[in-house]
Amino acid sequence: MNIEKRRKLESFIALLLSTLAAVFGLLWLVFILGDVLVHGIGALKLSLFLNDPTPPGVTGGGLRNAFVGQLLITVFATLIGVPVGVLGGTFLAEYARGTKIARIISILSDIMVSVPSIVIGTFIYAILVKPVGHFNGWAGAVALAVIMIPVVLRTTEDMLSLVPWTLREAAFALGSPYYKVIIQVVYRGAATGILTGILLSIARVAGETAPLLFTSFNNAFFSVDMKGPISSLTVSIFQYAMGPYDEWHMQAWAASFVITVFVLLLTILGRLIIKWRYR
Repeated sequence: MNIEKRRKLESFIALLLSTLAAVFGLLWLVFILGDVLVHGIGALKLSLFLNDPTPPGVTGGGLRNAFVGQLLITVFATLIGVPVGVLGGTFLAEYARGTKIARIISILSDIMVSVPSIVIGTFIYAILVKPVGHFNGWAGAVALAVIMIPVVLRTTEDMLSLVPWTLREAAFALGSPYYKVIIQVVYRGAATGILTGILLSIARVAGETAPLLFTSFNNAFFSVDMKGPISSLTVSIFQYAMGPYDEWHMQAWAASFVITVFVLLLTILGRLIIKWRYR
């Protein structure tokens, strides 16, 4: 066998193995999404969004408290994590570009992205839950914000780095101070990419359960008090799925479907923004 035929054979084998691996992964993805779709749509009811949970064993009720609690925790996590991530990415891309500290922070951010969320949950538990003696919604928001920060930071750094330096020089030539150049020139050029990173970070934390188990925990009643335990959709899904009642299982499937659709819509929106902005 000559070299050319051997290379073609090796290429075919590599392509075949890669295709089989991709198909194998997609089959499981389709199976999981199909299972959530079939069970979730069948269990989806208007009462799920309008009613609060009933006592164990009693039929009916809904997860209004969990939807409201999840919304509150996610909104406050976004308000905490996004400004920190954007400002941190701005520092790395603009003020510390090419320095040693920028490389160190970038490496740490990459590490933080891959850290298991349960580790972050236990850390926040140690500093925000244990000292006060009880679970609280603010701890849950901070835990999700810590997960969001490295995603937003790295996205912001990458997007700002793509803005040509000549645009900054043109603004400097007009006498603009650096902070105005960043706000009025650089941010406008990278706004779409930064927004996409923010949307993806929200989608990243929308389905997190482990950090909330250690921080906000859960609440069987409707509550918007972030100083105490507050219900969340992901923790409710976990508890209902582990429960012995069929009604709980149906509501867990419906809530899983809602979260899946929410994450899917955010991901699609981010992709559409990238396609619209960068063609």
